Amino acid sequence: MCAERKQGCGCRCGCEVRGFIQPRLLLLLARKASHGYELMEALRAIPGAENLADPGMLYRTLRQLEEAEVVQSAWDTGGHGPARRIYELTKIGREHLDTWAAEIEKTRTHLVEFLAEYESIAERRSAKPRKRG
Repeated sequence: MCAERKQGCGCRCGCEVRGFIQPRLLLLLARKASHGYELMEALRAIPGAENLADPGMLYRTLRQLEEAEVVQSAWDTGGHGPARRIYELTKIGREHLDTWAAEIEKTRTHLVEFLAEYESIAERRSAKPRKRG
C-alpha cells in the first residue's frame, strides 16, 4: 500500500474503491432523469466520490450503460441554451441497481467481519508488553 494515500494518486496499491461509478450513476438516475453535467455535479457533491466525476469516464460509462439498455437517453431541446441529452433508468437499469445494492451489502458484511477481526488482533498486539532490548 502506498504512503501517499491521496485520491487519484495513480498507484496500484488498491487503496481506492474502483468501478463504483456505475452504481452511483444508477442511484442518481433512480432519483430523477438527468443530463450529463447534472450527473457530474451530483457526483462531485458526494464525499469520496469526487474522482468519479471525470467527464470522459462519466460519458463513456453513460454510453456503455445505454448500449446495454440499462439507461436510455433523449435530446431535450426545450429551455434555454443548446440541446442536452437527458438520461433515465430503464427497467433493466432498476434491476441492475438492485443487483449492485445486494452485492454492496455482501461486501459490507465482509468488511465488517474483516474489521472486527483486525481490531481484535490490534487490541491483542497493543495489550502485549513490549520487550526492552
